[in-house]
Amino acid sequence: MVLSRLAATLVLMCFAFSIRPALAETSRLERGTPAEAQALVKKAVAHIEKVGMSQAFRDFSDPDGGFQEKDLYVFVQDYKCTFLAHGLNPALVGRNIWDLQNPNGHFACREIVKKTKEQGEAWTDYVFQDPLTGQLADKTAYTYGLEHCMVSSGTYR
Repeated sequence: MVLSRLAATLVLMCFAFSIRPALAETSRLERGTPAEAQALVKKAVAHIEKVGMSQAFRDFSDPDGGFQEKDLYVFVQDYKCTFLAHGLNPALVGRNIWDLQNPNGHFACREIVKKTKEQGEAWTDYVFQDPLTGQLADKTAYTYGLEHCMVSSGTYR
């Protein structure tokens, strides 16, 4: 059990570490609030409805596209936990995290999928590497479910 949690921590840190350089190159060092994360997701959903998924996903990845505020960014996943868009690190697009287990033993994306399917929109708490500090930290993400995907943004606590 201890070994599996250690392995999960190492995998999570390797996965998340790829995000840190992208944020370090920006001037977005202020922390966003949960209310700002929720507003950003609702803005992203409206944008998808207005311009379509392909254009919206490109806009989410563009630092000047209006969907990266403070340390907040939009990320979009399908219901199998494959990234369709990632505002901080577009290189993650296509990567599946269904089996990514947090050090606390939880499968964060599975929990996000479950809550979003049940409620349509939901807050989910999980552990992830904070791209500002490089340390594992508690995070809460707001997710809004669409027919084929989930649109999210989260804050570190």
